[in-house]
Amino acid sequence: MTLPRTALFACLALLPPATQAQPYAPADDRPGRYVLMPMSVERPPGDGWTVVRRSDTDLVFLRPAEKDRHSLVAIASGKVPAKRARTSAELAASVREDLKNNGGAKRFEILEEEVLVEPAADRKCVRYRQRARDLGASGTDGQAQIISLHGLACLHAADEGLVVTASLSERGPAAGGKAALAGEAARFFAGVRQHLPLQRDGWRNPAEQGDANAQVWHARSLLRSNELEEAIVWLDRAAEKGNAEARTMLGMAYGAGRVVTKSPQEAVKWLRLAAESGYPKAEALLGLTLITAAEVRNEEEGRRWVRKAAADGDPLGQSLLGEFLLSGKAGIAKNEAEAAAWYRKAAEQGDAKAQYMLASLLANGTGVEKDLLQSRFWLELAAAQGHPDARRILDQARRASRPAPAPTPAPAEGK
Repeated sequence: MTLPRTALFACLALLPPATQAQPYAPADDRPGRYVLMPMSVERPPGDGWTVVRRSDTDLVFLRPAEKDRHSLVAIASGKVPAKRARTSAELAASVREDLKNNGGAKRFEILEEEVLVEPAADRKCVRYRQRARDLGASGTDGQAQIISLHGLACLHAADEGLVVTASLSERGPAAGGKAALAGEAARFFAGVRQHLPLQRDGWRNPAEQGDANAQVWHARSLLRSNELEEAIVWLDRAAEKGNAEARTMLGMAYGAGRVVTKSPQEAVKWLRLAAESGYPKAEALLGLTLITAAEVRNEEEGRRWVRKAAADGDPLGQSLLGEFLLSGKAGIAKNEAEAAAWYRKAAEQGDAKAQYMLASLLANGTGVEKDLLQSRFWLELAAAQGHPDARRILDQARRASRPAPAPTPAPAEGK
C-alpha cells in the first residue's frame, strides 16, 4: 500500500525536551518500542495502530478511520536537512519552507497555520500547527476532507546537524476537536526519545568502557559489516553483564549456527536466561526452539513461553500463537477466531507474515467476517515489506486487471 501524500504532507511534531536525550541508543527491551537513528519511538497509545513503514531513520503508523473516529497518521523521523539550520529562527524558516513546498498550492487550501519558536533556552525547537482542506480527494460524502496537524521540530541535542521530527495528522470530513487531537499528539510525542546518533566505530569507545548496551550496538554494527567473530565477542561480554538483547542474539546465533557451532542446547540456555528476565522477544524464540528443535523439544514448556510472549506483546509470539491456533499445532486446540485475533495483533506491529496471513483469513472469512477491502489493505502492507507470496498475488492481480493486448496482425502472404 502506498500512503497518500495527503497523509504525509508535513512531518513535524512535539518532542520531549532535549535534556531527556539519552547518552546512547536505548535497548530494544520491550514490544512497542522502535529504535531508529537517532531516536527511539514508542508505539502510539490506544488500539488500531498499524506500522506501515519503517526504516533506519523514519517510522510511520496509521490508525484507519472507523465509524466514530477519523484516520490518524503518526510519523517520527531523524534527518539531515538539505539546508542546515543553526538557530531556532533558521529552523523556523525551514519549517515554513517545508510547509509551503509540501502543502501543494493546487492540492491544499491552508485554513490555519502557525509556526512559533519554542521559548525554552536549553533547546532549539519550533512549534507549529496547521489545518488544510484537501481539494484533491473527497470523503464518502463527496466533500473535501480536512487535515489537521500539531507539532514541533527540534535540532538534535547532541548533533545540531540533525533535525528530529515527528507528526500526528488527522483526516476527516471536518477537523476533530482541537483539544482532543492535541492530547493524542502529546501522548504519542511523549514516547519520542533522542539519543546519540553513533554509527560504525562510534560505539566502540562506550563499549570498551563497559556499557553493555553500547556493546550490543557495537556488535550490531560489526554484524552489518560482516565482522562476525568480533561481534560474538562483544555479545558475550554484554550477555555476561546480563543484557537481555545480547543473550537473545547469542541464543539466535547458536540456534542458527552462525559463527558459533550450532547447538540447540546453548541456544536454549541463553534464550531462557533472557526470557526469565522478562524479555518478550526471547520468550517467543525460546518457545519456538522448544517446539521445533528435536534435540531440546518440550512442547508443553514451549507453548507456555509462546503464550507468554504473545500476552507480553511480542509480534513473533503473537504470530506463532496465531499459527498454532489456526492449525491446531504444538498441542494447542484449533480456534480460528482466536488465531485471527492474534494474527491481527502481530500484523499491527508490522509483522509481514502475520499481515499476509490476516489478509488470507479476511479474504476467506476464516475466523473473521469476510472483508475483501481489509484483506487488500493487509496484503499490500505485507508486500511492501517484501513478503514474496503477497507480492506474487498482487502482481497476478495487476496483470489480470490489464486490458488484453491487441492481437498482432498476421503478415500478408506473398503473391
